[in-house]
Amino acid sequence: MNKVATIIVTYNGSKWIRRCLEQVLNGSVTPHVIIVDNNSSDDTIEIINPFLQKVELIRLQSNLGFGGANNIGIERALEQGYSHFFLLNQDAYVNKDCVSKLLETAISHPHYGIISPIQLDQEGIAMDPVFYSQVFKYYNPDKDRLIHEFEKINPADPIEVRFVGAAAWFISASVVKKAGFFHPVFFHYGEDNNFAARAQYFGYKIGIQVTTAVIHDRKPRGKQEFLPVKLRSFPLHQLLDIRKPFVIGWIVGLYQLIRISKKLKKTSGTQYKKQFLESRSWFFSKIKDAFKIRREMKKGLTEP
Repeated sequence: MNKVATIIVTYNGSKWIRRCLEQVLNGSVTPHVIIVDNNSSDDTIEIINPFLQKVELIRLQSNLGFGGANNIGIERALEQGYSHFFLLNQDAYVNKDCVSKLLETAISHPHYGIISPIQLDQEGIAMDPVFYSQVFKYYNPDKDRLIHEFEKINPADPIEVRFVGAAAWFISASVVKKAGFFHPVFFHYGEDNNFAARAQYFGYKIGIQVTTAVIHDRKPRGKQEFLPVKLRSFPLHQLLDIRKPFVIGWIVGLYQLIRISKKLKKTSGTQYKKQFLESRSWFFSKIKDAFKIRREMKKGLTEP
């Protein structure tokens, strides 16, 4: 039986969580909702409390990051027998038909292990800039065509893409059982890249469902602001990308590390030198650890 659990990781999300939950619970299909809170210090829990008859709340004693908290939610959903999981950001608001269309798409196309709806910007008119940068090579409609797609009653066949960020991922239990959970070496950023790469390694596709959407309520981050995140996550992702031979991953990752660090040095001086040295250690002093992690990933079912 096909059942969906929506998993929402929260951390100081009082600005968004009420609308996020209302949109999910008012959808054409109301999934079981599991909230995993990363030890919020604001009033996120107080806002969630009135919803507790409709949602399941797991409160953590520390912040485990995006991947670690989602792993707990996925484990819980697996124990309860759910066949599909909708990983939804706390700052994302779903269209009414979003879950139903994603479920129908996943059932009809089981070789797609990860499916995302269109991710719109704050205004809900154009694509979120980061999402657009990930999919424009595969899907690049004008605004009128985009709106027309959302008016369709039935979902379209998914459009295959190389990667899409995990703000709204619809994934199957089968891909988790094969490829594993989010790897703990990634705390925040990079964990979705790594999971997607492992899913593809095991033969699954990644796609977008263009007839439904979520609004991703975040302010666009400038390229310079994003550089520290890239320094921490992108080189390591390349090193641990099991789709590539180890030598290629090592060369590409080290190149990215040097390139990003040079850009940061121009804008921030030595502010991120410690972070650079920590990342560089993976390519030299932690190289045996990288070998070990890659071998484990290729075996599948990476435990949380």
